[in-house]
Amino acid sequence: MPIAPKSYAPALAAFLALSFTYVAVVAKNEGAQMDGARARWQQQMHRGNKAMSDYGASLMEPSEEKQPASKA
Repeated sequence: MPIAPKSYAPALAAFLALSFTYVAVVAKNEGAQMDGARARWQQQMHRGNKAMSDYGASLMEPSEEKQPASKA
């Protein structure tokens, strides 16, 4: 007597339901956390670049103390 073929439709439906639930609840929050981390990293990078740029500009531009006084 042959064995009746087993249907995988209920298991597939359960897997899809759980997958969409996971994405809707957990992955959404993980995505928000990643977006926040990226924004903080970009702000930190911007501040670091600005600090290095300001320091480099101070080295490139002669300060008023080092310039000879003009006799006018």
